[in-house]
Amino acid sequence: MSFIELTSEGKKMLKFRTEIPLLDKENDELFLAAKILESIGNDVGLTTTEFYKALKNTDLDEDLHENVFLAAIAIETMLVSPDLTDPYVTIH
Repeated sequence: MSFIELTSEGKKMLKFRTEIPLLDKENDELFLAAKILESIGNDVGLTTTEFYKALKNTDLDEDLHENVFLAAIAIETMLVSPDLTDPYVTIH
């Protein structure tokens, strides 16, 4: 089941839910990672250290940190490089 929820900024956000708890948990972690990545910006050369600093500055429970960190890696890995000569440059 999916539904729309308002964020703290007043934006409408699709809240995707399935009947599979593990899939819902992983989706939540991907959305948390995406929110942190977007807050950092879209500059080339984002390092894992920069992401981890931003992650530590959130109010997320530390038990979630590893999974959100891995979700961010998954997101960055799936992004297409706009520059075929440098596959490490990605756009969020």
